[in-house]
Amino acid sequence: MCGRAGMTVGAAAVGGRVRAAGCAVDDAVPEPYATGTTKNAKDRDAYPTVVASDAGLTLRTKSFGVRRLRCHCVFDGWMGKTTWRAAAMAPKGRCAVVVTSFVEGVTCRRADDGIFFVLGFAIGDDEFVILTTDAKQTSLLGERARKSEGFGSGRMPLVVDGAGAAAWVAPETAAAPEAVARGLDEAARSNALGLVTGASRAKKAAAPGRTLHDFWGGGAKKKAKVEPTSAATPPTSVKAEAVKEPEVVDLCASDDEPAPAARPPPPTIKEMKASISAAGLPTADLVERPQVEERYKEAVARLAEAARLKREA
Repeated sequence: MCGRAGMTVGAAAVGGRVRAAGCAVDDAVPEPYATGTTKNAKDRDAYPTVVASDAGLTLRTKSFGVRRLRCHCVFDGWMGKTTWRAAAMAPKGRCAVVVTSFVEGVTCRRADDGIFFVLGFAIGDDEFVILTTDAKQTSLLGERARKSEGFGSGRMPLVVDGAGAAAWVAPETAAAPEAVARGLDEAARSNALGLVTGASRAKKAAAPGRTLHDFWGGGAKKKAKVEPTSAATPPTSVKAEAVKEPEVVDLCASDDEPAPAARPPPPTIKEMKASISAAGLPTADLVERPQVEERYKEAVARLAEAARLKREA
């Protein structure tokens, strides 16, 4: 649900990469952050973000997701939401998150594993949420999203290049943020960045011609054994049987492995809110599906714990 993004360039080098991408940030080095391909909003991981400063554009390290809102991404119609509208129209309320990949069922990245940007809103001093677009309408993930419609949010991050990041963060965009975002959204849907799907293949490939038998090792071929004969018994001809190559077995296969069960349909927002209320949690502040889904997970955990305590009583 647009909550996983990789960032493999460290704080010391990211400024140069951002400037090379066409986004003219100053020379300030952002606060250190962890690098990796499995960073996510659930763990409130930190990323470098392009933000506006009094002297121009700069980099600031911020955490993915707004804790008090239990939200990390924004859907369509954000100008109709008070919090997002206020951020969009503030001179320093918009940001562009620097990433090297994101995951929406499949890893999406540049072919050269270089950086790109995700549009976002800077909330407070150290948090951000990202903007998303309809994955079904994109050339990058459209076919995949349409096949899996009904599972997940059907969204993907609104990704841009360096020029798009600079345009979004620029203070003057506060006068017409929705119009600027609409133009950048069209570029994202057409995959103007040229993103590709699939994990990076930059790692060293395995040596060609190797089989599982080669990898695990196997004993030398055994020669046919000829039993010694006594002097009283004339020797008989012994026909050596051809030694068969050990069969390569798929170690992951299982004859009795059951077929995967059909995935149940996801609960509706109404059903999730009913469970949230049953768990004694509020629902009035839930305005978008991602918020409902996060609260629903908490509610399910509470209800399960209550049921366990009741059984043990």
